[in-house]
Amino acid sequence: MNMITIVCTVLFSLLLIGVGIYAHKKTDDTGDEFFLGGRSIGIFATIMTLVFSIWSTLAFYGVVGEAYINGVGSLGIAQGIFWGAGLQVFVGYKLWTLGKKYGLSTPGDFFGERYYSNFFRFITSLGLIYFTMPYIGMQLGGLGAGLEGAAQVPSTIGTIFLALVLLIFVSIGGMKSVAWTDAIQGVVFTIIVLLALFVLIKSMPEDLSVVMKKATEIRPGLNSIPGPNKLYTPIMNLHLAITIGSFAVWPHIFVRFFIAKKRETYKVLAVAFPVYEVVCMVPLLLIGIMIIPYLFGGNLSPLDAQKSIHWAMNGIPFGHLLGTGIFLAAFSAAMSTASSQLLACSSMFVGDIFLKLYKKEVSQKTVVLLGRIMTVLFVIISTFFGIYFPNIFKTATHFATPGYAQLLPALLAGLFWKRANREGAIFGTLGGFATLLLTSFVWKNPLGVTPLLWSLTVNCVLLIGISLITAKPPKEVTDKFFEAVQ
Repeated sequence: MNMITIVCTVLFSLLLIGVGIYAHKKTDDTGDEFFLGGRSIGIFATIMTLVFSIWSTLAFYGVVGEAYINGVGSLGIAQGIFWGAGLQVFVGYKLWTLGKKYGLSTPGDFFGERYYSNFFRFITSLGLIYFTMPYIGMQLGGLGAGLEGAAQVPSTIGTIFLALVLLIFVSIGGMKSVAWTDAIQGVVFTIIVLLALFVLIKSMPEDLSVVMKKATEIRPGLNSIPGPNKLYTPIMNLHLAITIGSFAVWPHIFVRFFIAKKRETYKVLAVAFPVYEVVCMVPLLLIGIMIIPYLFGGNLSPLDAQKSIHWAMNGIPFGHLLGTGIFLAAFSAAMSTASSQLLACSSMFVGDIFLKLYKKEVSQKTVVLLGRIMTVLFVIISTFFGIYFPNIFKTATHFATPGYAQLLPALLAGLFWKRANREGAIFGTLGGFATLLLTSFVWKNPLGVTPLLWSLTVNCVLLIGISLITAKPPKEVTDKFFEAVQ
C-alpha cells in the first residue's frame, strides 16, 4: 500500500471534517442557515463554490482522456463555459434578488411560484433529484477506484470511507461547510493541476515543439478540428455550448444563486468564472494532446487515456509524490461536486416535496433535522447503488445533463418573458424530455442532429406556442417576478 497517499487522504478528510465542525458552530438551526448559509456567503467562497461545483472526478480525468481521444477540438467545451458565465450575470443576479426578496431557496421554489403550479414544482424537483443522485454515487465510486489505484485500498472500503467523510462534513455544517470546503479544495485543485503541467513539461526529454510534432504524427488530427475521430463538427460544438452552458439549471448550481451576501458577487463572477475554468482546463487538455501520446503512443483506449496522467507521473523522479497530489486533486473535485449535489437534493426534498405535502407548520429546528436525515439517506442510497448496481446509475447519468437542460427554456422565459405561463412551461418541459427519449432510443440522431438540440427545439416551440394561445399568467405573478424586481 502507498502509505503516503493514505495518510494524505486521511489528513485531508480530517481537514474537511474540521471545517464542517467549525461551520456548525457558526450556523443557527434554521433552514436558511443550513441549506443556504444564511444567504451570507462572501464573494470569494461563493465564486469558488460556484466555479468548483462543476468539476468532478469525471471532469478531472475525463478532460485528459477527451483531449487524447478527440484532440484540440475539446477546447470547444470552453464555449459552453463562456456562454454559461454570461448567463450567470443576468440569471444569477435576478435569482439572487428574487431569493432575497421572496425567500426562494430551491429550483422548485422558482418554477413552482413563477408558473403558479405545485405540479410543476414536484416534477422539476423529483426529476432533478433523480438525475443528481447517481452522480453522488459515481463520484464516490470513482474516488474509491482511484484510491485503489493510488494506494491499493480495496475500492469498496475506500468508497465507504469517503462516503462517511462526505456525510459528516455536509450534515454537520450545511452550506457554510460546503462553500468553505469548496474554497479550500478549489485552491488545492488549481495548484496541483498547474504543478502537474509544469513538472511534466520539464520532464520531457525533448523541446515542446518536438513533443507536439511527434504527438500529432502518432495521432494525426490531434491539433486540428474536427479532430482524429471527426467528432467536433459545428453541430457538436453547438451541442456542447448548450449542454455545458446550461449549468445554471443544474440544481447544485441553481441553489448557489441564493447564497451570496452581496450583489457584486455576480459582477466578479462574470470575469472570474471563465478565467478560472480555462486556467484549470487548458493544462489538462495540453497534457492529453501533447504529453500522453508522446509518452504512451496512439492506441490507448478511452479508459486508459483517463488513467494515463497517473502513468505519466509514475515515470518521473518523485512522481509518486505528485501522483498523490493528482489523487487529492481528483478527491477535491469529487467531494466539491458531491457535497454540493447532496445538499441540493436534501434541500429540494425537504422544501419542495415533504413540506408541501405535509402542509402543517414545522419548526425551523425540525426542518434542519429533516435536512440532516435526508442527507444521511441520500448518501446511503447513492453509495449502495454506486457499488452494487452501477448500471442503474449509468442509465440515469446518460440523460442527466440533457435532462437538466430541459428546464433552461422555462428558466429564461420565466425571468425575461412575462407572457410565459404554466401550460407552456409544463408542456414545453415534458414535451422536450419526451423528444429527448424518442431521439435517443427510437429515432436516433435524426438528420445528424443530437437529441439535446431536437428536444430543446420542441421544448421552446411548445413553451412559446402554448403560452400564446392560453391565458396570460395572473397579474400578481408578473408583478412579483417583473415589476417588483428590476
